[in-house]
Amino acid sequence: MDGGGTHTRAVLLTHDAEVVDHASGPGCNPFDRPEWAQNLHDLLHRMQRPGLRAATLGMAGYDAARPSSAEQEQVARTALAATGAGTVRLWLENDVETAHRAAFGGGTGVFVLAGTGSVTLARGVGGQMARVGGWGWLLGDEGGGYWIGREALGAVTRFLDGDPLSHTAFVKTLLHRLGLPVTGEHTSDALLEWVRTRTHPRSAMAAMAHVVDDLAQTGDPQAISLLRCAGTHLARQARLAASRVSPEPLSHTAPVAWSYGGSVMNSPTVRHTIAEHLGATPLIPMLPPLGGAALRAAELAGWAWDGTAITRLAGALARVFPTHGPTGA
Repeated sequence: MDGGGTHTRAVLLTHDAEVVDHASGPGCNPFDRPEWAQNLHDLLHRMQRPGLRAATLGMAGYDAARPSSAEQEQVARTALAATGAGTVRLWLENDVETAHRAAFGGGTGVFVLAGTGSVTLARGVGGQMARVGGWGWLLGDEGGGYWIGREALGAVTRFLDGDPLSHTAFVKTLLHRLGLPVTGEHTSDALLEWVRTRTHPRSAMAAMAHVVDDLAQTGDPQAISLLRCAGTHLARQARLAASRVSPEPLSHTAPVAWSYGGSVMNSPTVRHTIAEHLGATPLIPMLPPLGGAALRAAELAGWAWDGTAITRLAGALARVFPTHGPTGA
């Protein structure tokens, strides 16, 4: 299972790396969704299979030392027990760990994850790990979808307040895309009402990153500037994470081997900006994040998957959850 801030996806796999069941639902981050436990329980309960041997759940907000993570494990075990699965070897981890394993096949490198939030994970040659970012929308998540959306709508509020330095063309396009008025006495109320009526405001704000990317690809200078700023934040995370697992001091110009995931990384502007700062072209992920969970679950089940099985796995995942851009997000 791969559980992010906005979406959760799960697959049930056979020894031959074929998908026999799959499900998707809303996010299950306990720091963000009051209903996270119900979301997690409902999705796992739908994956009913008495013969289940092992399960790996990658989840946003997970850390074994946190009280909320003990709750995540309890909810998962209860849901799996209700399916009649019997004794299941269960592994829980942060979703960036799942995505890193998927991208590098368990090998070394720096993984930049930018979806609704943002976090970077590096793994060194000795197996040491370093995580940078992942502080959540209240404390950080710079460069993530919510951060981009918040910055974009911040430009809108300045425009509506009458700021003469606001970027009028950029703001008007954003308001049009939201179906909101650009002029009139009720423009401010319309924006506030839009925020109030979102089912999950943070996810709705994060979805604005796609609008900003659309504008950047048409050449809008404000959109390009915002996405380059996001890429710079993410590159700083990546270089800091890389320095923490490097056996030798890492210079600020040394190339960094990296890969990526999350919906924000579908933006060419963001990827190119990170590549400029890290001095290296990114590695295309070997598998989507769900594949990282599958690799760990297979290991727990005692299945020795070779390259052929991994290729088959990649194809099976692509069929049930078609990718939207290079990250599979």
